[in-house]
Amino acid sequence: MIKRLVFFQKFFFAILFCFASSNLVRAEQNVVTLAYLENGLKELKNNEKQIALQLLANELIRDSGVKMIVQPVRSFAEMRQLISDGKVDYTILNGYHLLEHYDFLQSFFVTPLLTIQRGPSDRENFIIVANKQYIGQELINLQGKTLSLHPQYLLMKFYLEYLIENSSGLDILHFFSKIKYTKTASQAVLDVYFGSSDLCIIPKHIFDLTVELNPAIMQKIFIMHQSGKQFFPVLILNFKHVDNTIRTLINKNLSLLNQTARGQQILDMFSIQSVHTVKLKKLHPMQNIFKHYQSLLKK
Repeated sequence: MIKRLVFFQKFFFAILFCFASSNLVRAEQNVVTLAYLENGLKELKNNEKQIALQLLANELIRDSGVKMIVQPVRSFAEMRQLISDGKVDYTILNGYHLLEHYDFLQSFFVTPLLTIQRGPSDRENFIIVANKQYIGQELINLQGKTLSLHPQYLLMKFYLEYLIENSSGLDILHFFSKIKYTKTASQAVLDVYFGSSDLCIIPKHIFDLTVELNPAIMQKIFIMHQSGKQFFPVLILNFKHVDNTIRTLINKNLSLLNQTARGQQILDMFSIQSVHTVKLKKLHPMQNIFKHYQSLLKK
């Protein structure tokens, strides 16, 4: 009798454990993690990022029965570990970080990717703007001059480093006599206009807006160089282990954000036009530039 009682107790607890485990699995399947680097999203102050991203997360999973957790990450090394461990479902990533860590990331993310569009085009055109006294000269001729740069645009800074390395064999710290780091991209243009810097690099859509607000600045400055529309500045990656039903729902809601009043308010907080899918082959132009830059550094 005692043996039979012990058997039934063990059987009961085994069933209970299986039931609890299955509930836990279902609960975990209904929780999605969105990770971002703390030193990213420079459009927002540090105390605003978590709030804004949680508002975004709530919009993406509204009426779905899914919970999205927003997780700040201190460094890419930490992000890399979380991705390897399968603890991140979505991540917002600077385009430069994608280029730098592509060999690692490609084993985990699914396509198509999601791109964040900040201007009228999904790909950004980086331009070099100089004082009109340098009309007729090329970038290589401006060695020893002064530059204004908004350093938070990592992809833009990388492209400038590529141009300088490719034309002179120098890094930007040794090519320019002085680099002034600005708080905004538009301030770099104004520095050139007022003569405190000889040139700057800026996304074309921000330059156009700056000129629209201050048409007179074109009297003293000109566009020396354009990269062409090649660069995706910010991307959203989702990973292979994410449930397809959840992925389809979130991707759809992301693409529809700019079609609702609440969604548009969230996009405006981040100075974003829209979010949409992009095929991997569209990244090839900026990937080729990055590969060429890496080969230059090895010489």
